[in-house]
Amino acid sequence: MVPSEVPLGPKVFVNRLAEFTRMGHFWARRSADIPRCGICTGKPGVGKTAFVRRCVRHIRDTGAFPAGDLHVEFGALGDERLSVADGLALCLSALGVAKEVIPASTTARANLLRSITAQRPVLIVLDDVTDSSQVLPFLPNSQLSAVLAISSARLSELVLDGADVIELDPLDGDAGAHMLRELVGARVDAQSDAVAELVRQCAGLPVALKVAAARLRARPELSIDSLAAEIAENDRGLGVFSAHGQAKVAAVFSAAYSALGEEPARLYRLFGGVAPGQDLRMDDAAVLADMTTDVVRQAVDSLEEAGLLSVSVAGRLSLHPIVRRHAAHMADIHDPASEQSAALYRLLRFRLVKAAFADRAVLGPDRYRCTPDELTKGRTSPFDGEDAKNSAVAWLTTERANLLATQRAAAEHGWHEESWQLAEALTALYVTRRYLVDWTTSSELGAVSARLAGHPRAEARLRSFMSRAWTDRGELGRAEEELIDQALPMAEASGDIRLLASVWELIGRLRDEIAPEHAAEAYERAIDLFASKKDARGVAFATFFLGCSHHRRKRFDQADAILRRSLPRIRAVPDARMEGRCLAEIGSVSWQAGRSEQARRALDEAIEVLRRGDEPFYEARAQETLLEVVEANSDRPSLRSVLSRLVDLHRAIGSGREGEFRARRDQLPPE
Repeated sequence: MVPSEVPLGPKVFVNRLAEFTRMGHFWARRSADIPRCGICTGKPGVGKTAFVRRCVRHIRDTGAFPAGDLHVEFGALGDERLSVADGLALCLSALGVAKEVIPASTTARANLLRSITAQRPVLIVLDDVTDSSQVLPFLPNSQLSAVLAISSARLSELVLDGADVIELDPLDGDAGAHMLRELVGARVDAQSDAVAELVRQCAGLPVALKVAAARLRARPELSIDSLAAEIAENDRGLGVFSAHGQAKVAAVFSAAYSALGEEPARLYRLFGGVAPGQDLRMDDAAVLADMTTDVVRQAVDSLEEAGLLSVSVAGRLSLHPIVRRHAAHMADIHDPASEQSAALYRLLRFRLVKAAFADRAVLGPDRYRCTPDELTKGRTSPFDGEDAKNSAVAWLTTERANLLATQRAAAEHGWHEESWQLAEALTALYVTRRYLVDWTTSSELGAVSARLAGHPRAEARLRSFMSRAWTDRGELGRAEEELIDQALPMAEASGDIRLLASVWELIGRLRDEIAPEHAAEAYERAIDLFASKKDARGVAFATFFLGCSHHRRKRFDQADAILRRSLPRIRAVPDARMEGRCLAEIGSVSWQAGRSEQARRALDEAIEVLRRGDEPFYEARAQETLLEVVEANSDRPSLRSVLSRLVDLHRAIGSGREGEFRARRDQLPPE
């Protein structure tokens, strides 16, 4: 599927003809020495994002980027800004790269993205950029692809390196009048002096002009000069908006706010002043404001009609950052701290319970967890049926920034039980989508909360599992510190045998990287501990990893015996992906030990299981081992078949190796 991620722009968009012309020059530019990079810059509220989205809509129709367009939103509220590494992972995933082949380091991810975009013409839009360093890793090597950054900053380093700059200024009197005419109608023409004053009151910013236009549409009897006077009257006590000249603009929002009913005004304030994250779903809004679905829909309609709130095609609710600052200011004036706290806690609990259900849908109900079962007991999971896992992953991915912002808000408010429980649930997303920076951030925050809540088991669990993310990031020293120095002593002191067993399993996996000669000892200890608690799943998986560890050290007989012992246990769990992995490992061990026929049988069975379970990454690994077998046996028909399948698999997982196997296949003599 070709990605088309950049959201649609506003329904009504006028002016900016000169800027559209400059953007046309950017689309057409080709220079062998300079990456295709554009910067759309200007003051907050000037309409940069709307302008870029309209430009992308136009260029999308031309087919200039047949491999699609990608969208990375760096900005968020508070501290929850997307890391460059995780932004690169989002792009690679959207381009079809399987999580298992997404590299761990930022540099390797950037290299892979450059390799892909050199062959596939892609447009990458980076929104709310604050520094040139956020853009550099996304720059393509090929003139086929392009990067377009949206920023209020100048990004001088990129400009010096040849980036095109499209700067948007506030609308002047004529352009502002044109926009109002398009939004309001002919009545604008009869009040030219008042229109000029209204544009001035709105500081020429489209975000404010749209709110003013919405007010005029809602009240046909309201004259433009009366609205301008009302805005001027509201221009008091808003010094908090003095940056970028926003005090004047805030008065526009105050005038619109004063016309709202009780429910819309309350939702507006709580959205801006309380809700953590970037946007809201409709069900989030209902919980936040403690309203019924019908009432919140009516409130949303009112806010959208007033121009204060945007509703996406997908039904997500958002406030422009400047509008949100105004809403937060209104909340501070009108809503007691206790009411704001209660609203935040309602939303926190709602998101936490849903995340806990998502965790269970993704990783299964039998996984070791510290979160008490009472959190979900007696409730109905929103993720059910055959597609439960996929829908849970999709929800977690979409809500990624909001959930991490919610966890941070919980910790800041001293709700540490909820903070660590949310961190534990979010590992289901991080292990599945490899947002490694988010993983370490959330787990560290959750571990501190667990300590403050007096829950050493949860702290040990989060720190031990976090070691996987640090290992994947190449920070083996930090992984060892979290796992050996901190998690292990806490697990030993807890008396929780399953927790201790899981820690020892993770120690085995870390030792596979830093001290392979001692890995088996850790796995064996984990197996004994799991067995003592009759944890069949833990025994099965730890036994598999023990067999893999012996395989790495070329102890083929031990590896074969252990893997064959783990296979029926994995089947009894059951877990088809792990079954296929185990069979493939047995096949690889048999092949390296010189047992060709056994290898072929195990690999054929592994491939069947993995293909049936739609596991292309692990099937590709099994097929590569099978390729060695059929080549050694001069099995020409099978050789062509295996190479063709590897072409398909590596295309599917986006590893960049598709061409390698196609070339090998094409070099085969005709049958």
